[in-house]
Amino acid sequence: MKSIHIYRKIVLLSLTVLATLMTSCTDFLTIIPPGMVVHEKFWQTKDDVNGMLATSYLKLASTDAVRKAIVWGELRADDLTYESSKSMDDKYTHLVMATVDDENEFTKWGIYYEAINYANLVIEYAPLVVDRDPDFTQGDLDVVVGEMYAMRALCHFYLLRTFRDIPMAMVPAVNDSELPDYKQVHPLEALEMIMNDLNVAENLVMPTGNYSDDRHNCGRFTKNAVLAIKADVNLWRAAFTSYFKANNDNSNLANVNVQQYYTQCIENCRSIMDNIDKLYEKNELNKYKEDTPYHLIANHDEFAINDETYVSKSYDKIFGEGNSEESIFELQIDATLAKDEFSLGIPDVYGCSDKPSQVEVPKTFLKKYEDDDLRKYSFIDIPVDGTVPAKIKVAKYIYDESPAVEATSRTAQNITSNWIVYRQTDVMLMLAEALVLQESASAEDIKESFKLVDAINRRSRVDSTDVNNPLAEPLDRTPAHDLVMDERVRELAFEGKRWYDLVRKALRDNSTEKIKFVAEKLTSGESTLKNKLVSIDHLFLPINMEELRFNKHLVQNPVYDTKDSSIGMNK
Repeated sequence: MKSIHIYRKIVLLSLTVLATLMTSCTDFLTIIPPGMVVHEKFWQTKDDVNGMLATSYLKLASTDAVRKAIVWGELRADDLTYESSKSMDDKYTHLVMATVDDENEFTKWGIYYEAINYANLVIEYAPLVVDRDPDFTQGDLDVVVGEMYAMRALCHFYLLRTFRDIPMAMVPAVNDSELPDYKQVHPLEALEMIMNDLNVAENLVMPTGNYSDDRHNCGRFTKNAVLAIKADVNLWRAAFTSYFKANNDNSNLANVNVQQYYTQCIENCRSIMDNIDKLYEKNELNKYKEDTPYHLIANHDEFAINDETYVSKSYDKIFGEGNSEESIFELQIDATLAKDEFSLGIPDVYGCSDKPSQVEVPKTFLKKYEDDDLRKYSFIDIPVDGTVPAKIKVAKYIYDESPAVEATSRTAQNITSNWIVYRQTDVMLMLAEALVLQESASAEDIKESFKLVDAINRRSRVDSTDVNNPLAEPLDRTPAHDLVMDERVRELAFEGKRWYDLVRKALRDNSTEKIKFVAEKLTSGESTLKNKLVSIDHLFLPINMEELRFNKHLVQNPVYDTKDSSIGMNK
């Protein structure tokens, strides 16, 4: 059985494995069905449904999925690099140099389709259980089905941003003798299908909340999580529509006015922020609020590194402790239980004492931060004296009580950080971006966008009250958008966002010229990388050769050749 295929026999995992998924919020994972091939007769009890639900979450939180989320979203951008002493056949090196081919490990997409397939199984068969188990009510069904629609949407969204032309798996594959006809879908059509799933999910999932009596929702898709994905999808709908319109695409969706997508993104983000306001009022969490209306965790707990530089524990609260007041959706990970099997994606890439870092932070990236920006010291492994080491490591997720955390100071088994998919500042910056990208952005829109960016930036400063610290307020759309993008890379560095942000901008521009600057991170091979990034097609990865062999419906990204001559239709 080839593990990378979309189509595979779905076998349930054991209780031991599934117990590693979510340990800080595990109420819905306590009972797991025994190992067996899934079929219609399996669906008898509430526990059967919850076990399948848990398995889908497990796939998304696995080492393979989290590692790919990091590599796909960051390694090709300007905040990470990989300069190995190994030969050029190294899988990381090829991604950095844009010389990746269809045999590279990171072109394998199977883990996301596995998560999708478990979601499809729940959507298809969970309704049977309502009549079979009185403990499984219609309300229970609505929630789990809503979560799985969100799961299917998010996984497809990851794949679309990475490969562009992807199969949309909308029905379950139960066994190898009954393979669904999964074919590649035009990106605009795929985004519509993703949005349709999210619209269903929004009306079914749990009420939003990570706080107080709503804590049981952490690690699960809630309404705010769905709205965050919708906001992100709408930014991509606008970008792809602009691209295909500029290239005279004849699909009906390419003729849509992109303004509606920015409007929808703004509505999605405002809904999230309204929900957060209500939660803060309900749970009296205003004590964490900065002197802004955005309920950010304040720098209320600072300690000096030296006479001039401070590091704030507010970021440790977000990334080390997890499920903070700013969390919207994060995958629950407890590496102490994971051993070497699951949920080690973060230390596998970013490193720790028993796992060497696979990537480095280029020195050029340090210029993104001012010297008084707390994130420079909280997110990046820079010694307390401010000197820059020869090899700079990511420290954002390597939680420790001591200042200026060294990434080598924690073992994989002791890393406590969840993988954060969406958090509040991400939503604030999506809102800021949509406001200034509107066709007729007003002065008020630009001002609001700036206030959102400024609040995030001000929180990161040693002295957030210093009038000399805040950013300069832009007067028109272009510098306002540049300000948003610059703040996104500072605030969301190493969170699997940066490369996707750059690709989205390239699609809007219908050009790769403003993405080629990523080559400046290299100490050698800069011109080679710039020459590779000559087309939009090259911003997306090739489909793995094994998938091309297995599914004859698939067509390779046109800038990549497949090494297998037997796949004639795909060359």
